[in-house]
Formats: sequence, C-alpha cells, structure tokens
Amino acid sequence: MKVSLLTDAPKHNLALMKLSAWHKANGDDVLLNMPLWKSDISYASILFEKNKKLFNADTYGGPAFIGVRLGSKIEGMKPDYDLYPDIDFSLGFTWSYCPRQCSFCKVPKQNNPKEHKSIWSFHDSKFRKICLLNNNTFSDPYWIDTFEEIWDADLTVVDENGYDLRLMDEPRAKALKKTKFQGKIHFAWDKMGDEKSILRGLALIRKYKIHGHIYVLIGYDTTEEEDLYRCQKLVDFGQDPYIMPYKRTDHNKRFKRFFDTFMWRKYKTIKEAWDNYR
Repeated sequence: MKVSLLTDAPKHNLALMKLSAWHKANGDDVLLNMPLWKSDISYASILFEKNKKLFNADTYGGPAFIGVRLGSKIEGMKPDYDLYPDIDFSLGFTWSYCPRQCSFCKVPKQNNPKEHKSIWSFHDSKFRKICLLNNNTFSDPYWIDTFEEIWDADLTVVDENGYDLRLMDEPRAKALKKTKFQGKIHFAWDKMGDEKSILRGLALIRKYKIHGHIYVLIGYDTTEEEDLYRCQKLVDFGQDPYIMPYKRTDHNKRFKRFFDTFMWRKYKTIKEAWDNYR
C-alpha cells in the first residue's frame, strides 16, 4: 500500500514520524509532502489553522484539529527518523501535560495525559542530541528521572519549548545548569500576574549563571507600559527578551522589530530606547 504523509510543519512532525514507522512495519511505502503522488491512503497533520485546507487527505490531525489523536498502537511506535533525514536529534515527549490553563494556548484543549515516559520510548542511540517536546517538563512529578536519563546517556538537549520559571527552585536550576544545551535555554513571562514567581525564578537562574531567551507575550492582555516593564526586568536580570506578538498589529510588529535590532542595548533603559526608536 502507498501512504502519503502531508504537513505544514517547517521542521519535523512527530505524529507523521510515528505513522510512518507503523506503516513501514506493515510493509507499506511512505512518502512525505508529495501531494500529487497517487497514494492509497493519505494523512495531513496541520500545525497552523490557516492551513486547514492546504492539502486534500483522507485523515486530518495536528494542532489545527483539536481532539484528533493517534491510536494507541501508533502512539506507542518509535518515530521513523528516516522520514526527516536532515535532523540530527531524537524527539518526543516524556511528559505532555501542562497544568496551566492559559487562554491564549492550545495545549489545555488537547487533554494531554498525565503520563511520564522514559526518553528511551523515542530516543535512538545513534543520536547524541535529544529534543524534548514536553509542554511543561517541570510539572512532571518525575522530571528528575528525565534529566538523569539524559545525563547518563551524555546527551545534548535541543530546547524548542522551554521551561517554566514559575516552578523554578534550587534542584531544577541545578539540573538545568548541569545539562548540556544546544544554544540558549528558553523561558517565558506571559502574564503580569505571575510577576512574583517569575522574579523568584529569574533570581535563581541568575544565581546559577544560566543565560537564556525569555519569550514575552505582547498584544494579548498587557499594556505597552507593562510590556516595557517586563522587558526591563528581564534585562536587569541579565536575560534577553524575545517578543512574541499575539496579534500582529503594526504597533506589535514594530515593537518586535525594535527588540530584534538590539539597539536598546545602547541606552540606559528600555523605555528611553523605545521612545527614541519611535
């Protein structure tokens, strides 16, 4: 049987990698993103809602289609890494659940299970790197087991989703410091109401000399004054703000461009730099 896998994901797609593994194990031929290929069955895993109608497929899933999940047999498959021959790391979940109920996020709607898994449920020892797709690693009661498996295998972590500063404590900060990362670690400060716990987390990562990218959500429920305040606090703690506009208005896009230029580093304060930039 010929199987067509389609996706708008720019880097990789774990669901399609598991589907590919399952079909190949059953002797099927699989091709990725060949929409004109005459297949017997086709799957489309769509990341962005604007692309829901991008492909014609027999079955649709992905973040754009809330509630659609892989069957248990397919979900249990190790990913087919041959589907994406250019990636040099393994990827998967050791913990997909997130306790946060952020209204701007799709994760709470996905009803991910509170289930801890070993990295060896998806990791291939041919790789020296691992990418955790976890939505909130530090909310896993067995988070330290994940780190110990990574340390024992001497792996470098490719950080795409980041870590929750609100849950930061001494053991978690020490674990991050001990772990090898490719590039900077990612954190976030989305809500003004989280200021107290965020500042406590920032103090801890500064103590352990962890320098990261901090995602700053703007254009959702904060004012420009609050956006400037959060960014200034992050800079004061020695971190780099990375602006994430919720709505891509002209103002929000200009605010993001302002930070992406790093011209603000020439000024005493973020506000002074922003006033001059405007």
